[in-house]
Amino acid sequence: MKELSGTKELIFDTFVELTSTFGYENVSMRDIADKVGIKVASIYNHFETKGKILESAYDYCFKHQYDNRKPVDSLKKMIETANAEEMTQALVYTFESENPKKYVRMVLITKIIYMRLFQDPVANNMFAEINNNNTEYVVSVLKHGISVGRIDPDFDTETFSDILIGALQVMGIKSFAGTKAYVVNQLDKEKRILALVTRLLSTALK
Repeated sequence: MKELSGTKELIFDTFVELTSTFGYENVSMRDIADKVGIKVASIYNHFETKGKILESAYDYCFKHQYDNRKPVDSLKKMIETANAEEMTQALVYTFESENPKKYVRMVLITKIIYMRLFQDPVANNMFAEINNNNTEYVVSVLKHGISVGRIDPDFDTETFSDILIGALQVMGIKSFAGTKAYVVNQLDKEKRILALVTRLLSTALK
C-alpha cells in the first residue's frame, strides 16, 4: 500500500476508527463519508470498495507489525546475562511508537483482526502467520540461551513459546474486547500473566 496522505489518509483512518468500534458489517461508505465531510462518490477516487479499505488496513498492519520488535541478535546477546523478568519484558514487544498516529492505527487494526478472526480467512491467516513468526523469534532466542549454557538444555522452548504467544493472544483479545481505548499494560491481568510467564522462565535460567 502506498503511503497515506490527504483525503485518502482521512478516509483510511476514519474507516479504521469506525470499524474497530462498530464492526465491519455495521460501517457503510456513507458513514465514512459523513465523518470525513465528503461525498460518498469522493471515496471511490481513492478506494474502489469498502473491502479495498479493509485490505489496505491489513496491508498496513502487516507492513508495520515488527517495526518495534528488538532485533533477534540483540535478544540473543541479552539472554546471556539478563534475568527472567528482563527477558520476558524484552520478548513481549508492543506497537508503541514515537509516531502516535501509527501507534493508534496499529492498535485499532489489530482490534479489527481480532473481531474478524472467525469470519474472515484473511484475518485468520494473518493472525496465524504473525503468531508463527513470533514463535520462531522466541524459540531462536531461547535455543541460543541453551547453546551458551544459560538455559537448562531440557527446557521445552517450543512449549514455552506457545505459552508466551498464547498469553499475548488472550491479553489482546480480552483487552480489545473490553475497552475502546486500549493502552498496552493498562490491565492488571496482563501484569499477572506476564509474572507467571516470568516465573516459568526463571526455572530454566542458570
